[in-house]
Amino acid sequence: MAINPVETSPLSALSHNELRALVDAAAWYAKYHQRMIANETDDSSTLTTARREHFSDLHAGLWKLGVRMRGPDGP
Repeated sequence: MAINPVETSPLSALSHNELRALVDAAAWYAKYHQRMIANETDDSSTLTTARREHFSDLHAGLWKLGVRMRGPDGP
């Protein structure tokens, strides 16, 4: 799934409950996939590298939103 940044609404357009729901869903997704991403560290295929980069972006974004969780390679 791709999102065009021009078409996205700013976070200020979301209600507190909507933002919390999105953050909770993203945190659940990250925690669910964290071990799988960590287990792929020896795989250097293009697909796996892209998944690790995507997960890293998700982790960084959640961190900026106040969600403190370990990354697949540690804190």
